Amino acid sequence: MTQIFLNQILRTFDPPPATWGELLEKLDANAAGEGRLLSAARFDGVDEPAFRDPSLIGRRLTGIGRIDVDTAVPTEFLRACLLDTIEPLRQAAERTERLAAVYRGRDLAAGHEGLSEIAAELQLLTRLVDMLAGPVGLNLDAAGADIRTDLAALGATLDAIVSAQTAEDWPTVADILEYELEPAIRRWAEILTRVANDLQ
Repeated sequence: MTQIFLNQILRTFDPPPATWGELLEKLDANAAGEGRLLSAARFDGVDEPAFRDPSLIGRRLTGIGRIDVDTAVPTEFLRACLLDTIEPLRQAAERTERLAAVYRGRDLAAGHEGLSEIAAELQLLTRLVDMLAGPVGLNLDAAGADIRTDLAALGATLDAIVSAQTAEDWPTVADILEYELEPAIRRWAEILTRVANDLQ
């Protein structure tokens, strides 16, 4: 039988859940009753960062020896998520500045690869901001952001890069990276830092 540990305390359920989805529902209800939320899950010691992914919901518990689940106070969890995002954003800004030099040097293969990585990170940023301003209900405007305008500007900047790439106008790609995208990424890092500080 699968052993289930909640915040390192062994828990039993009657009747025992047959799938991860059933267990997750029970754990969510328990955490909500305590004003907390699930923050991490491990199956047999292996982290499951996407433990809410629909592909895992139907997974049967048979064959899993131990499940560990942690909970956190919502504000603490949100602050941890923000802090995990801020430093990678700062690093992305630094990479964006270096990427401008790569394009000016016409190392196009390296430039395209680096730009794809940054674009993927900015998609994650957009999803995070949507979550914070939407379901979570944080007032990001109070931290100096105009959500609709800032996200639209970020999207327009990425569109401008794509247009310059299509035209093979590499100096323009470099200029947009250095003078528009890099400052925009740093601005979001500063905004999220202020939001995280407000959650202390």
